[in-house]
Amino acid sequence: MVFKALPDQELAKALKQGNHQAFKEIFMRYWDVLLDSAYKRLGAMEEAEEIVQELFVTLYQKRETLTIHTTVEGYLKTALKSRILNYYRSRHIHEKYMESVLAVNHVTCSDTPDYALHHKELSIQMESSIGRLPAKCREVFLLSKMESLSHRNISEKLNISISTVEKHIRKALDILRSDFGKYHYSIVFWFTISRFL
Repeated sequence: MVFKALPDQELAKALKQGNHQAFKEIFMRYWDVLLDSAYKRLGAMEEAEEIVQELFVTLYQKRETLTIHTTVEGYLKTALKSRILNYYRSRHIHEKYMESVLAVNHVTCSDTPDYALHHKELSIQMESSIGRLPAKCREVFLLSKMESLSHRNISEKLNISISTVEKHIRKALDILRSDFGKYHYSIVFWFTISRFL
């Protein structure tokens, strides 16, 4: 079968039947289109690639239960739009978190210059560390720690398995623990990081 010549509807049917070549053709047909769209909205190629890659992974994982009411392209573009909205929502949560950290610092950092310096350094490093987390890892971590969602709720919200949620949170905590090693015995560290660990 020459999959390059098949219309979307036939490709979707073949994909639902588990045909790997059908998936490959969909990937080849729409990767560049989706990546370009994601990049225009995000302005960051690494984040765009990660989101589009996750979209195709999910498409393959759900191939047997796939229901496409429009075209494959329309389905993928709608799914991409949803993921980008979730990305921006995650970033908004991150910004809210940083505002709360800075607000706490403003209130508590007046005791001594040394105490204030520790808080300032911690805030900068915390923002940098969370910002360096992979997009999905950061989104899961912030939903867990800022919105206090359970692993199950995050799993349902982001359409990923509970084990994947747990993996992302472990990864985020490992990175933060590594980044904040020098503050391990600092009162400032425990005052701030205890909200997460």
